[in-house]
Amino acid sequence: MSTRLQESSPVRSIAADRRERILNGNLRQQVILLAMPTLLQQFLTFCVGMFDTWLSGRIDTAATTSIGVSAYVGWLAGLLVSTVSIGTTAMVSRHCGAGEPIQANKVMNVSLLVAQLFGFLMSSSLYLLAPFFVWSFRLQGHTAEVALNYLRLDAIGHLLTGVTLVGAAALRGSGDMKRPMAVLGAISILNMLLSVSFVYGVGPGLGIGVPVPIVPAMGVYGIAAGTVSARLIGGILMLSVLCVGSDPLKLCLHLLKPDFQIIRRLASLGSYAGLDSLIHWCGQFMFLMIIKRVVVPGVDDDALFAAHIVGIQVEAITFLPAMAWGQAAATLIGQSLGAKKLKRAYKAGLEATMQCCIPAIVMTVVFFFGADVIYRIMHTDAQVIQVGVPAFRAMAWFQVPLVTFLVLRSGLQGAGDTRFPMITTIFGNFMLRLPGAWFFGIYLNLGLMGAWCGMFMDIVFRACMMSWRYLSRTWLRIKV
Repeated sequence: MSTRLQESSPVRSIAADRRERILNGNLRQQVILLAMPTLLQQFLTFCVGMFDTWLSGRIDTAATTSIGVSAYVGWLAGLLVSTVSIGTTAMVSRHCGAGEPIQANKVMNVSLLVAQLFGFLMSSSLYLLAPFFVWSFRLQGHTAEVALNYLRLDAIGHLLTGVTLVGAAALRGSGDMKRPMAVLGAISILNMLLSVSFVYGVGPGLGIGVPVPIVPAMGVYGIAAGTVSARLIGGILMLSVLCVGSDPLKLCLHLLKPDFQIIRRLASLGSYAGLDSLIHWCGQFMFLMIIKRVVVPGVDDDALFAAHIVGIQVEAITFLPAMAWGQAAATLIGQSLGAKKLKRAYKAGLEATMQCCIPAIVMTVVFFFGADVIYRIMHTDAQVIQVGVPAFRAMAWFQVPLVTFLVLRSGLQGAGDTRFPMITTIFGNFMLRLPGAWFFGIYLNLGLMGAWCGMFMDIVFRACMMSWRYLSRTWLRIKV
């Protein structure tokens, strides 16, 4: 049976219509239509990080520190899954663009099997490594105890992370942005509702003579409990969506078995992306260790660290459009290359980048003029505000280079060009970000602002390199 798309078949009419729009519709409109569902989902994800940080700011600096460390550890889990998800998006989009739905569906099912193995490994590894993370960040006393327990509880939530993220990657590769938005958005909403319920408790319920809470107040651990519950429910929701199917993708038990040809292709595409992600995370982890060693006279160490966490969490709002337009670029580029429309593939990345620069300019203005208000909303500690506001104002000026780097990197990865981004990650992290953070933050004793100078240099470098690589068009010849 031919794997070519039979556009006359009613069973495949949705996929055929979607493919036609992506390959021949107005490019500007298609970028926006593909990006908007992901933007909404990314916004809800951002709200979770902000909400958790805000909740922790109502407890104490130990809670904020725990949230920050957990965010970095959880980020590692997501980056490792990208080893599978980036290859999945590239392969599914190529097969869909070439009119090969059966092959696209086979790739998705095999990818889900591999992703679930990653999920089990990640969850168990993060649980066992929790003491190492606490030691690495030089946490002590009450803060260390809270962080250790928080990390161990949070690790359980990654059991189904692989299925959730790879399922979303496959759907996006096919051009279906709405179902991933629905599932991941539901996870975010559940996360916030459950977290606040577990933190403060829900009740009272009916006890024996004495009213008792339906849900007992768990304090900072309630934030982790809410996150874990939402992630596990989200994994089940994603499996349910895939069981129902999204033309041309559908979960099929007979396809959930190793296919070594597909696995080799996933490994070929994902090995560089996975190494890129791991190197980037290691760089970020070491960067966080440098931040923990920065000293500002008269400022408590936990307050300085909390100022960093608040700034990074708030800046994550810039990642929302960058990830949304980056996903749109990856889908358009992958499907256009599959259909041999090289000119459209090239224009897609440029259009996505230009559109994304508009919200980045808006965020530059908001961050610069609203830094003081933002920090006062996010934390009650005066030292956190004192240290964070000046550094955050400086960060405002690097939002356009940040989105340029992120969108073009996603576009290149959607084309199967994963090696070059990895090389820039190595150089940017270990030649600019880390040495710069140590030199300005510790050696010159310029505090948080100085440490962030290394981050600024890294962002500008990678924006320049990704722009050069994209404009060179050499990625158009890469085979997937």
